[in-house]
Amino acid sequence: MRRLFLVVILLILFSSSLAEALKKRGTEEELSYSELAGGSITLPVDTTFRFIPGFELSEGDFWVTLAIQDPLFRWASGDELSPCLVEKYELLNSNKSLYIKLREDIFWYDGTPITGADIEYSIKAWKSAENSPVYEALNDPRFGWFSVVDSKTVVFNFNDSYPEFLNSLRTGILAKHIYSDRLGIEPESLEESMKMDKPPIEATSGPFVLDPASVKGNIILKRSPNWHGGSGDNLFPLVFESWPEKSLLDEIRLVEVAEPLDRIEMFKTGELHLLFSESDHNESLLNESASGKFNSGSFPDGTYHVVLMNHRNGLLAERGVRQALKMSIDYESLLKALPNSNGTFIPVDPRTAIFKTLEFQIVDLPYDPEKAKTFLSNAGYPDSVTLSIKVYHGVEKILLEELQKSWDKIGVKLEVERLDWGTLLRDIDEGDYELAYLRVQAFDYPEIAPWTSEYHYDLKTGWEVGYVNQQIFRIMRRAAIEPDWSSRTPYYLGSYRIWTNDVPILVLAYNLSYVFWNSQLSGPVPDRGELYENLAEWYLQK
Repeated sequence: MRRLFLVVILLILFSSSLAEALKKRGTEEELSYSELAGGSITLPVDTTFRFIPGFELSEGDFWVTLAIQDPLFRWASGDELSPCLVEKYELLNSNKSLYIKLREDIFWYDGTPITGADIEYSIKAWKSAENSPVYEALNDPRFGWFSVVDSKTVVFNFNDSYPEFLNSLRTGILAKHIYSDRLGIEPESLEESMKMDKPPIEATSGPFVLDPASVKGNIILKRSPNWHGGSGDNLFPLVFESWPEKSLLDEIRLVEVAEPLDRIEMFKTGELHLLFSESDHNESLLNESASGKFNSGSFPDGTYHVVLMNHRNGLLAERGVRQALKMSIDYESLLKALPNSNGTFIPVDPRTAIFKTLEFQIVDLPYDPEKAKTFLSNAGYPDSVTLSIKVYHGVEKILLEELQKSWDKIGVKLEVERLDWGTLLRDIDEGDYELAYLRVQAFDYPEIAPWTSEYHYDLKTGWEVGYVNQQIFRIMRRAAIEPDWSSRTPYYLGSYRIWTNDVPILVLAYNLSYVFWNSQLSGPVPDRGELYENLAEWYLQK
């Protein structure tokens, strides 16, 4: 009887969704579900390994898990989250407790309600698996304990203020009634289970299911007829003002194609609907896009170009020297040597709202070679000095020439040492460098200033460049107890103003990636890196 009741409810929901009017965000255009639904698209994907939430090993895995599993929270802009499975959440007790209430209308594929017991099973599984992307957050000294209040309410308790823990919950959860009750897998042993690579269909909760016909290199996602529908606020979704109650596409195929020229050919012949940056071919692709053959766009990919400065070196330990190096760089010329990038000076993910707030209100050190010479002289270096920079073999010569040209103006000679990738990383780890160039992942949550240490005894490796500033940590700890972003922002501004003026490292620019899509693919318009978080909205132009 219960099963019949569930089927009736699902049919009612499906029927109502057919009549639903979907309004495109920012326009007055209204489209019905039937106008938008249907069709299959093929997308290129990174190598895939396993599709259990919280156990992903590659970006390709995330494409799949976020299609077949609804996360607790969706990523709206890096530092802003949009609830998905969550109905209500609140940081309490100076951000030492996180209260979460799940939605009542959420179910696994087989109709079993999603409850706090599923979150509890997930936490235990992730906390015991070193390869889990959530492992580090759950084993942070600030993490305390987890408790289930009732079937829909859970509380995370922390030993210290830990608001950034929320960002760790941008993931789907595990179905306890499948993995534990049916299969008998204890959470601590889930990672070793042979069932890790392909989850049972009953243990899925998202807009798509993994088709059993999927094989490595050709993953097939089919629209789930049992999806409970998405949830979003004014931060999400990107295309429609409200989410459709059913995903719009019938099918998404994710294919692995190793060779760039093969991917490009497949895109041009229509076998792929989307193409990501192809570094050696972007220029020609952009020219073809300009001629109207297909569409293109650029977006920050979450990485930035940086020169590490080892403060253990007497010269670089002087703030005036670091300021001089910064002020002698002509960013207009530098960006010509760093194609596909935008200038910046703070190492925070440029896709985040907090980045825009910080960059807008912090004054960077100006380009002024003459003043830079004065800084060098005041620091005790009136004559020419020599610094060496270690780089990996693939670094473009034009970038290094631009740095040499900039610093030659102030009497700093730059010597370049090219190393293989492994040797470079080893030398940095051992602190065996003066300067080192890298492209690294940006931080999306500025609770602790990156590349900064609170005490000298924190300096365990060369990755801690040697910049010690207790004041920044005091400010950040004060920010951490504020309950919301608006209250924390003044503290972030204060700490990053100090950080920017001290120049612990040289942040040169953040990297841009390109995406190309054919005219048949109408939504969502790709304008950020994590395109897989809202696949339920994707649709084809009919």
